Amino acid sequence: MRNQKHSRFAFSLVETVVAIGLVSFSVLATIGLLSIGGDTAKRAKDESTAARLVENEFQRLRSLSFSSGFWPAPSVPPASPTPPAYASRYYDSNFSDLGTTKSANAVYELDIIFAAGPTGTADFVANAELRYPANAPAANQSVYRFTTLMNTPSP
Repeated sequence: MRNQKHSRFAFSLVETVVAIGLVSFSVLATIGLLSIGGDTAKRAKDESTAARLVENEFQRLRSLSFSSGFWPAPSVPPASPTPPAYASRYYDSNFSDLGTTKSANAVYELDIIFAAGPTGTADFVANAELRYPANAPAANQSVYRFTTLMNTPSP
């Protein structure tokens, strides 16, 4: 008879439990990071949408001629011009302009406040504030703020 030594290598119960614990911890950490990444992506999408809406409105205002009635008449003698009055505008989920009347379809609310511009730079500083969703209570809205300089078109 031959004396044969059979050696069997196996994992002990302690090693198996430790390995399962490490794998579980890694999976839970990954799932947690995925949810944070999803939230960050949603915030980035909302902010880029807000920036696009506000920039479109800034460009629309810049394209208005003096005869449109939006821009105030220049003061005589030349002094700092009177800031224009801006009524809140509302947009739906497709970014269509709903005008100045708040409706049930409104998703975004845009307000712009004009102030005198710094001397030597521009006529006005336009401070825009976009609220999303428009029909939610103020505590549940996301608010995005943007600022730009604007000049009154020549008459």
